[in-house]
Amino acid sequence: MLLLTLAASQVLAQQSEIDNSVSIAVSPQILELSANPGDTISSNFRLTNGGDLAIAIEVQPRNFTPRGEDGAVELTEETTPYSLAQWIDTSPQTTTIEPRETHDFATTISIPENAEPGGHFGSVVFRTIPSEQEGTAALVSQEIAPVILVRIAGDVIESAEIASFQSTRSIWTNQDTLSFETRVRNTGNVHLKPSGKIEIKNIFGDTVSSIELDERNVIPDATRRTTSSWNNTGFKFGRYNATLTLTYGESAVIETDTTSFTVVPYQTILPYAILLGFLLFLVLKFRERIVLALKILSGKSTDPQK
Repeated sequence: MLLLTLAASQVLAQQSEIDNSVSIAVSPQILELSANPGDTISSNFRLTNGGDLAIAIEVQPRNFTPRGEDGAVELTEETTPYSLAQWIDTSPQTTTIEPRETHDFATTISIPENAEPGGHFGSVVFRTIPSEQEGTAALVSQEIAPVILVRIAGDVIESAEIASFQSTRSIWTNQDTLSFETRVRNTGNVHLKPSGKIEIKNIFGDTVSSIELDERNVIPDATRRTTSSWNNTGFKFGRYNATLTLTYGESAVIETDTTSFTVVPYQTILPYAILLGFLLFLVLKFRERIVLALKILSGKSTDPQK
């Protein structure tokens, strides 16, 4: 089953086998649109054949549902509360693309007058039709599917919550990069792309770093997990607090959460600790001689035998 990642810069296609002679790419990879009930939206997808052979293509609109917390979605033929596929028409539905050429596919989305406000999501799957060649043991088909996100005006509910925010470790040592995991749950009825930052303060309350949160789409009824990194340059030691400030929606709603962690760079301080311990051992072992030497140096004793 085809899986996609819901990110503006990436569309993943799954295939049963790898055929180096077939290479297809689609643009745009994600299409975000706004519409009113009753609107008709027209757009184009451009498919490029990067291989050395002509390829036959068939096109099919599909719905998708979220899978996991890393932005993956799973294509389905089932109807969901946020379905879009039944409103999508493409032209042509089948065609052949010559090597190193591109072809445009006209896509029309017809929004019904009674369409539910909020988010509706779907995809257009471009699938290669393998040719039946004599002696071919297995027919290879490739699929690629851009994501379509439509926001329909009306009683739209923008609502999200920070499901969790934490440092991926409670105690860090000498790692140059510390990381934080943020999980955001969309409890509304339209997709959101939260933005924000993580502010890190030391034990004295001084801000030592600020990290911009990666913006990722979160569709309704789904939780999206993202990881943010702090490049821990320089010497760090002690207890730190990290505060996440999350902003989402057209009303710029703000949510916050805080986590704590400790940095103990024992690889750096261990040699100094060993040296200090050794010096302390010498002081305790030879403390009488050291005291006597100090008295002699201060003039309180002139006879080392007394």
